[in-house]
Amino acid sequence: MRAYLEILRPVNCAMAAFAVFLGASIASGSFSADVALACIVAFLVCGAGNVINDYYDYDIDRINAPHRPLPRGAISLSTAKSYALLLFLTGIALALPIGSAALILAAFNSALLYAYAWRIKRAGGLSKNLTVSYLVASPFLYGGIAASKPGATLVFVALAALANTSREIVKDIADLRGDRGECLTLPVRIGARKSAYVAAAFLIAAVLLSPLPYIMNILGILYLPLVSIADAVFLYSLFVLLKSGDATKSARYIKVAMFIALLSFLAGAVR
Repeated sequence: MRAYLEILRPVNCAMAAFAVFLGASIASGSFSADVALACIVAFLVCGAGNVINDYYDYDIDRINAPHRPLPRGAISLSTAKSYALLLFLTGIALALPIGSAALILAAFNSALLYAYAWRIKRAGGLSKNLTVSYLVASPFLYGGIAASKPGATLVFVALAALANTSREIVKDIADLRGDRGECLTLPVRIGARKSAYVAAAFLIAAVLLSPLPYIMNILGILYLPLVSIADAVFLYSLFVLLKSGDATKSARYIKVAMFIALLSFLAGAVR
C-alpha cells in the first residue's frame, strides 16, 4: 500500500491542492464546498499524472531513479497504468459538480498529462518544459474558477510558470546522463551550460516580476517579506547551478523557494 501512495508523489499533489486553495483565497477570500472539491480534483489529477509519467519513464528511471516503485518492482507496469486511469477518471468525475469550466479544465489537464508522458516529453526541447510549467501553474487558475473569479489569478499563473520552467530545465540538466538516447531534452540538444543560462533567464524573470501582486493591489503588505525570502532562495539556487554545476541541489533549492512563494501568496491574501 505504501508504494501506491509513494508513486503519487503526495507532496507534489498536496502542493497542487494548496495552489487551488490559494487561487480561490486570492480570488474571493472565501472557502466553499466547490473549492474543497477542486482541491481534491487537483490532488487526484496531479497524482494520476505522476503515475502515468513513471509508467512511460520506466526504462529511464531504471538508470536515473531505481529507488522508485516501478523500477524496484513494488508495483507492476500494468497495475500502474490502470491505477493512473482510475485516478484521472475519478478526478474528472469529481469536477462535474463544480461547473462546466472546472470539468473542462480537469479533463483537458488530464489529457495533457497523459500526452506529456506518452509523447510530449520525448519530443523534448523547451516545449516539454513549458507544458509541465502550465500544468504546475494551472491549479491557481482552477482555484479561481472554483471561486468564480479566474481573472484574479492570472498573474500567479505567470509567476508559477516562469519559476517552474526554470526548475524543469534544471532537473533535465541533472538527468542528462540517463536522458541521452531516450529523450531530446533541452540539455541533450544544446548542452548543460547553455541550458543553465536559459533556466537562469526564466528564474530571473520570475524574481523581477514577483512584486506585481503587491503593486497591482491583489495582495497585501504581508506578501513582501516572504516573497523576498523566496526570491533570495531562487537566486541562491542559480548561484549553486552556475558556480558548482550541481543541478540536483539547485533544483531542490528552487522547490523550497516555490513553497515559500506559495506561503507568501497565502500571507498576502490576508487583509
